[in-house]
Amino acid sequence: MSNKPKTNYLPKVQSFYNSISHFYSLISFVDNKAKNRGIKFSGPKQEDKVLCIGFGLGEEIKKYCSLGCTIYGLEFSGGMIKSARRRNNLKNITKGDTFNLPYKDKSFDIIYSSYMIDIFEKEDTIKILKEMRRTLKNKGKIVSVNNTFEKDLLSKILIKYYLFAKDNLFSRMKTRPIIAEDLFKKAGLKEIKNKKVFWASEAVIGIR
Repeated sequence: MSNKPKTNYLPKVQSFYNSISHFYSLISFVDNKAKNRGIKFSGPKQEDKVLCIGFGLGEEIKKYCSLGCTIYGLEFSGGMIKSARRRNNLKNITKGDTFNLPYKDKSFDIIYSSYMIDIFEKEDTIKILKEMRRTLKNKGKIVSVNNTFEKDLLSKILIKYYLFAKDNLFSRMKTRPIIAEDLFKKAGLKEIKNKKVFWASEAVIGIR
Protein backbone atom coordinates (compact mmCIF):
# COMPACT_ATOMS: atom_id res chain seq x y z
CA MET A 1 0.00 0.00 0.00
CA SER A 2 1.39 3.39 -0.98
CA ASN A 3 2.55 5.65 1.82
CA LYS A 4 1.22 9.12 1.00
CA PRO A 5 1.74 12.50 2.72
CA LYS A 6 -1.29 13.91 4.50
CA THR A 7 -0.55 17.44 3.25
CA ASN A 8 -0.11 18.10 -0.47
CA TYR A 9 2.77 20.56 -0.27
CA LEU A 10 5.34 18.48 -2.12
CA PRO A 11 4.83 20.21 -5.50
CA LYS A 12 5.61 23.61 -3.93
CA VAL A 13 8.71 22.30 -2.19
CA GLN A 14 9.89 20.53 -5.33
CA SER A 15 9.32 23.70 -7.35
CA PHE A 16 11.32 25.72 -4.83
CA TYR A 17 14.37 23.46 -4.94
CA ASN A 18 14.22 23.14 -8.71
CA SER A 19 14.23 26.93 -8.97
CA ILE A 20 17.32 27.38 -6.77
CA SER A 21 19.28 24.38 -8.06
CA HIS A 22 21.28 26.47 -10.58
CA PHE A 23 22.75 28.73 -7.90
CA TYR A 24 22.43 26.56 -4.79
CA SER A 25 26.21 26.31 -4.48
CA LEU A 26 26.29 30.05 -3.71
CA ILE A 27 24.17 29.60 -0.58
CA SER A 28 24.74 25.99 0.52
CA PHE A 29 28.10 26.80 2.14
CA VAL A 30 26.16 28.41 5.02
CA ASP A 31 25.03 24.97 6.19
CA ASN A 32 28.19 23.00 5.41
CA LYS A 33 29.64 23.22 8.92
CA ALA A 34 26.43 21.89 10.47
CA LYS A 35 26.17 19.12 7.88
CA ASN A 36 29.77 17.98 8.40
CA ARG A 37 29.32 17.96 12.16
CA GLY A 38 26.22 15.81 11.68
CA ILE A 39 28.23 13.34 9.59
CA LYS A 40 30.94 13.16 12.25
CA PHE A 41 28.26 12.69 14.94
CA SER A 42 26.88 9.72 12.99
CA GLY A 43 30.13 7.80 13.60
CA PRO A 44 30.51 6.21 10.16
CA LYS A 45 32.79 3.21 9.71
CA GLN A 46 34.56 2.00 6.60
CA GLU A 47 32.30 -0.08 4.38
CA ASP A 48 29.12 1.17 6.06
CA LYS A 49 26.26 1.30 3.58
CA VAL A 50 24.85 4.84 3.75
CA LEU A 51 21.77 6.43 2.22
CA CYS A 52 21.72 10.24 1.90
CA ILE A 53 18.19 11.57 1.43
CA GLY A 54 17.65 15.06 0.04
CA PHE A 55 21.34 15.33 -0.82
CA GLY A 56 21.24 18.67 -2.67
CA LEU A 57 24.54 19.06 -4.52
CA GLY A 58 25.93 15.90 -2.93
CA GLU A 59 28.58 17.37 -0.62
CA GLU A 60 27.57 14.98 2.15
CA ILE A 61 27.81 12.05 -0.26
CA LYS A 62 31.38 13.05 -1.10
CA LYS A 63 32.21 13.29 2.61
CA TYR A 64 30.87 9.82 3.40
CA CYS A 65 32.72 8.44 0.36
CA SER A 66 35.98 9.94 1.66
CA LEU A 67 35.42 7.98 4.88
CA GLY A 68 35.25 4.68 2.99
CA CYS A 69 31.47 4.23 3.01
CA THR A 70 29.32 2.86 0.20
CA ILE A 71 26.85 5.61 -0.67
CA TYR A 72 23.42 5.81 -2.21
CA GLY A 73 21.54 9.06 -2.70
CA LEU A 74 17.87 9.91 -3.13
CA GLU A 75 16.57 13.36 -4.08
CA PHE A 76 13.10 14.44 -5.20
CA SER A 77 14.25 17.57 -7.05
CA GLY A 78 15.24 16.85 -10.64
CA GLY A 79 17.02 20.20 -10.79
CA MET A 80 19.18 19.32 -7.79
CA ILE A 81 20.09 15.94 -9.29
CA LYS A 82 21.24 17.59 -12.53
CA SER A 83 23.33 20.13 -10.60
CA ALA A 84 24.81 17.41 -8.35
CA ARG A 85 25.83 15.26 -11.32
CA ARG A 86 27.33 18.22 -13.13
CA ARG A 87 29.21 19.54 -10.09
CA ASN A 88 30.30 16.36 -8.29
CA ASN A 89 29.98 13.51 -10.83
CA LEU A 90 27.97 11.39 -8.39
CA LYS A 91 26.98 7.75 -8.84
CA ASN A 92 24.23 5.64 -7.24
CA ILE A 93 21.88 8.61 -7.00
CA THR A 94 18.27 8.61 -8.05
CA LYS A 95 15.12 10.70 -8.07
CA GLY A 96 12.61 9.26 -5.65
CA ASP A 97 9.77 9.59 -3.19
CA THR A 98 10.76 10.07 0.44
CA PHE A 99 7.52 8.46 1.58
CA ASN A 100 8.15 5.31 -0.48
CA LEU A 101 11.86 4.58 -0.54
CA PRO A 102 12.88 2.33 -3.48
CA TYR A 103 15.04 0.08 -1.29
CA LYS A 104 14.57 -3.28 0.40
CA ASP A 105 14.03 -3.75 4.13
CA LYS A 106 17.16 -3.60 6.29
CA SER A 107 19.44 -2.26 3.56
CA PHE A 108 21.47 0.49 5.27
CA ASP A 109 23.77 1.02 8.24
CA ILE A 110 23.18 4.80 8.24
CA ILE A 111 20.45 6.95 6.74
CA TYR A 112 21.42 10.61 6.72
CA SER A 113 19.45 13.74 5.85
CA SER A 114 20.04 17.44 6.39
CA TYR A 115 17.32 20.08 6.55
CA MET A 116 14.83 17.61 5.10
CA ILE A 117 12.52 16.27 7.82
CA ASP A 118 11.88 19.84 9.02
CA ILE A 119 10.10 20.54 5.71
CA PHE A 120 7.14 18.34 6.63
CA GLU A 121 4.27 18.50 9.11
CA LYS A 122 4.64 16.32 12.19
CA GLU A 123 2.40 13.48 11.02
CA ASP A 124 4.16 13.26 7.68
CA THR A 125 7.61 13.45 9.28
CA ILE A 126 6.74 10.42 11.40
CA LYS A 127 5.68 8.54 8.24
CA ILE A 128 9.02 9.40 6.62
CA LEU A 129 11.01 8.29 9.67
CA LYS A 130 9.10 4.99 9.81
CA GLU A 131 9.87 4.42 6.12
CA MET A 132 13.55 5.15 6.80
CA ARG A 133 13.43 2.73 9.73
CA ARG A 134 12.06 0.03 7.41
CA THR A 135 15.17 0.22 5.22
CA LEU A 136 17.57 0.39 8.17
CA LYS A 137 19.56 -2.64 9.35
CA ASN A 138 19.16 -3.81 12.94
CA LYS A 139 21.14 -1.41 15.15
CA GLY A 140 21.46 0.96 12.19
CA LYS A 141 21.20 4.74 12.63
CA ILE A 142 18.96 7.46 11.29
CA VAL A 143 20.75 10.80 11.40
CA SER A 144 19.01 14.13 10.86
CA VAL A 145 20.51 17.61 10.78
CA ASN A 146 17.57 19.96 11.16
CA ASN A 147 16.38 23.34 12.35
CA THR A 148 15.46 23.54 16.02
CA PHE A 149 14.65 26.14 18.65
CA GLU A 150 16.94 28.34 20.75
CA LYS A 151 16.17 29.41 24.32
CA ASP A 152 17.57 32.96 24.52
CA LEU A 153 15.25 35.89 23.85
CA LEU A 154 17.07 37.28 20.80
CA SER A 155 17.06 33.89 19.09
CA LYS A 156 13.36 33.45 19.82
CA ILE A 157 12.67 36.82 18.17
CA LEU A 158 14.80 35.97 15.13
CA ILE A 159 13.10 32.61 14.72
CA LYS A 160 9.70 34.30 14.98
CA TYR A 161 10.60 36.69 12.15
CA TYR A 162 12.00 33.80 10.10
CA LEU A 163 8.70 31.93 10.42
CA PHE A 164 6.76 35.06 9.45
CA ALA A 165 8.92 35.54 6.34
CA LYS A 166 8.64 31.85 5.44
CA ASP A 167 4.85 31.80 5.69
CA ASN A 168 4.17 35.17 4.08
CA LEU A 169 7.06 36.00 1.72
CA PHE A 170 8.72 32.71 0.79
CA SER A 171 5.83 30.25 1.06
CA ARG A 172 7.57 27.56 -1.01
CA MET A 173 10.42 27.41 1.53
CA LYS A 174 8.97 25.01 4.07
CA THR A 175 11.80 24.39 6.56
CA ARG A 176 11.00 25.32 10.15
CA PRO A 177 12.28 24.62 13.69
CA ILE A 178 11.18 21.26 15.10
CA ILE A 179 11.72 19.03 18.13
CA ALA A 180 13.07 16.04 16.24
CA GLU A 181 13.65 13.88 19.32
CA ASP A 182 9.90 13.57 19.91
CA LEU A 183 9.31 12.59 16.27
CA PHE A 184 12.06 9.97 16.40
CA LYS A 185 10.43 8.39 19.46
CA LYS A 186 7.02 8.26 17.77
CA ALA A 187 8.62 6.55 14.76
CA GLY A 188 9.88 3.74 17.01
CA LEU A 189 13.54 4.72 17.13
CA LYS A 190 15.62 4.11 20.26
CA GLU A 191 18.73 5.39 22.06
CA ILE A 192 18.05 8.88 20.72
CA LYS A 193 20.83 11.44 21.07
CA ASN A 194 21.14 15.01 19.88
CA LYS A 195 23.91 17.56 19.56
CA LYS A 196 23.93 21.23 18.66
CA VAL A 197 25.82 21.69 15.39
CA PHE A 198 25.12 25.36 14.59
CA TRP A 199 22.87 28.21 15.63
CA ALA A 200 19.29 26.86 15.73
CA SER A 201 20.50 23.58 14.22
CA GLU A 202 20.98 20.15 15.75
CA ALA A 203 21.99 16.65 14.74
CA VAL A 204 19.72 13.89 16.04
CA ILE A 205 20.46 10.15 15.96
CA GLY A 206 18.04 7.28 16.54
CA ILE A 207 18.79 3.55 16.48
CA ARG A 208 16.58 0.82 15.03
